[in-house]
Amino acid sequence: MIKGTKGLMLLSVSLFLSGCGFNEEEALEESINQLETFLTLHEERERVSDLNNDDLLAHLEEDVFPYLTESYQETITKEVENYELNADSVFSRNIFFLRESGEEYDNGVLWRAFDIDESEVNTEDETVTHLISTDYTSISSSDVLNVEMTKENGDWKVNSTSDWEW
Repeated sequence: MIKGTKGLMLLSVSLFLSGCGFNEEEALEESINQLETFLTLHEERERVSDLNNDDLLAHLEEDVFPYLTESYQETITKEVENYELNADSVFSRNIFFLRESGEEYDNGVLWRAFDIDESEVNTEDETVTHLISTDYTSISSSDVLNVEMTKENGDWKVNSTSDWEW
């Protein structure tokens, strides 16, 4: 009788744990919703900061960092701290969502609009990679990137970016 009860308990626990696993459809839907929210925090060409590293970093910490994993926040913080504003530089692909403006936009840092084109779920790593591209109204030439998202502290967040390779 005890052996039968143990077997039933083990079966119940394994069924419960399998129900708590990675849900591909849910991951795809939630990560798309979170990325769409992030990509539309501002309008295309909306000024989000002065040409000042401290001001830009403060804005990012308040407005953007909630959508990024802690490790990606560290990457962006280091890049912003070392970036030379107003020196004909261009933000790296890690800061794909921003663009330094020219005089025609009163010298500031502007938001860039992107569209989600395709998505791919990696069940092994429990990540979702989205192919995004600038829309036709973008400030600069067209950019196409892969954005990897992972779940951190219960929310889907941008974890890394890479050049487009599908």
